[in-house]
Amino acid sequence: MKPKRVFAFLGEDFLRERAARKQITELQKAQPSLVLLHLDGGELDATQVREQIGGASLFAAAKILFVRRADELPVPEALAELIPNGLAENSLVLEAEKLDKRSKLYKVLEKHAAVQELTKPDRRGLPRLVQELLQEQKLRLTPAGVKYLLASVEPGPGRLASEIQKLAVYAQGRELDVPDLKELLFSDQSENILQFLDGLGERHRQSLKQLRDLLRSGEDPNKIFFMIVSHVRNLLAIKSLTSLGRSSEEIAKETGRFVWLVAKQKKMAQNFSETELINLLHRLHTEDVRIKTGERTPEETLFELVLAMTLSERPLFL
Repeated sequence: MKPKRVFAFLGEDFLRERAARKQITELQKAQPSLVLLHLDGGELDATQVREQIGGASLFAAAKILFVRRADELPVPEALAELIPNGLAENSLVLEAEKLDKRSKLYKVLEKHAAVQELTKPDRRGLPRLVQELLQEQKLRLTPAGVKYLLASVEPGPGRLASEIQKLAVYAQGRELDVPDLKELLFSDQSENILQFLDGLGERHRQSLKQLRDLLRSGEDPNKIFFMIVSHVRNLLAIKSLTSLGRSSEEIAKETGRFVWLVAKQKKMAQNFSETELINLLHRLHTEDVRIKTGERTPEETLFELVLAMTLSERPLFL
């Protein structure tokens, strides 16, 4: 069976880029003479597709044609017509967020290409991805360090890869433990933000001081605002599922969170009624609009929100 020379990687940004790069490396190892040519799908018209991808010359070296943003090709049909002919001795690597499965291009790729659709890993798949990234960077973490990394860093493949790369530069081949990670991962105040969010969930008055300290340290107020939005959504989701009789294990499976984190947030959610959390989300939406229209500054909004969330009186927002 003739090996595939056309590859398509779809889905999550970092994962599809990583998979495409790995495929290109494999092609270059198998045939070192291949020339890598980068193309942008959004900038290729039908004529350029035929010239750049379909063109072949007796005197030109075979190429790896790496087309990014293939979902933005103005005339995808032009590429679809070329692929069945084999692209001479060239190899084609496509990268895109998604392609219409009803389109001619997708149907041609299904038949003639190796297609991978890469989705963001859930709670069960994330540790496996982290182990792969650690191996790629030749970075060793203690088991406690791996757990701390998973619990502390935003669970996006790109963010995890960036933090692991930073850790690898620091480690210089030695194994890192939790104290090392605390020092390196949170130079951007992320640990302090997590403590601040925990305080909000517990309705502690000290949250106002923590907010002031974060802002004085140069933390982006918009980042803090949207982390509060995410935190409130999580508390509401967990409170709603708890009211339906779901256990922490069931909620963790349904939401993609760790069981220990669900148990922690269940306790926080007890500090708010479901109505309070719903009203708070409405308030956050309203404040988001006011900030974007310049009616209020993010800092003004944050202090009012935190003051309201840490009051013991009910209701939280009317």
